[in-house]
Amino acid sequence: MDSILEKSKDTSRGLLFGLLANCIFSTGAIESCPLSELRINLTTEEKHAYVMGLSEKAIKNILVQHDECYKKRLPVYIETNLKLSK
Repeated sequence: MDSILEKSKDTSRGLLFGLLANCIFSTGAIESCPLSELRINLTTEEKHAYVMGLSEKAIKNILVQHDECYKKRLPVYIETNLKLSK
């Protein structure tokens, strides 16, 4: 099994593999997330194969979508958790 980072000059594949393991938000992924079904349906080995088979462009596109989602959801997540901690 090749290293995830072996095909990459940066950590993009590693980040994507981590996102396939789990959504960073405790409420889970939104429906439009391109990783949600894969996260549920693939084994760890299949996730690895999926990430290793993607082109750099495909990885970048998924990570751009993740970044946009993260920027939208983070303020709501922080606000909700601050209210719960009071």
